[in-house]
Amino acid sequence: MLEKIIRQYYDAIFRYCYQLIGSRAVAEDLCQDTFTSFIGHYAEMRNMSKAKNYLYTIAKNKCKDYYKKKKPIFMEELPEQEGDERMEELVIVRQMVMSLPEEFREAVVLRYFQNLKYPEIAAILGISLSLAKYRVKKGLELLSAAETEGRHETKSD
Repeated sequence: MLEKIIRQYYDAIFRYCYQLIGSRAVAEDLCQDTFTSFIGHYAEMRNMSKAKNYLYTIAKNKCKDYYKKKKPIFMEELPEQEGDERMEELVIVRQMVMSLPEEFREAVVLRYFQNLKYPEIAAILGISLSLAKYRVKKGLELLSAAETEGRHETKSD
């Protein structure tokens, strides 16, 4: 059962850590730490159907701890591809998401990068369903405002 859970969620937890941190190497370490903690408490788990939420919660806390200890390095491992507009757009989107305040960044990453439903987001973040919806909506509003502001700056240059 444990091996099945690891296989099922490892990639998703890695992507979540990577979206929050922005460094592949650090995300790998945090993902490993997440599963190490999960395995350490596996015997205590009463409800295996909550394993996904539990893993995301551990990962979120590992990422928070990382932020407390060290400022993340953004975009450290992006391949250099000249003329690749898609890559440039991804860099801009990542930077915009990473610049959101933590509570909105977490909610947006879980919703749009991890494709989780609002009840799952609420459970992972330990907040109410209405607050989870608010944080996603507010995060999108902040991204939209930042994107509009960026277009105005580009036009005035």
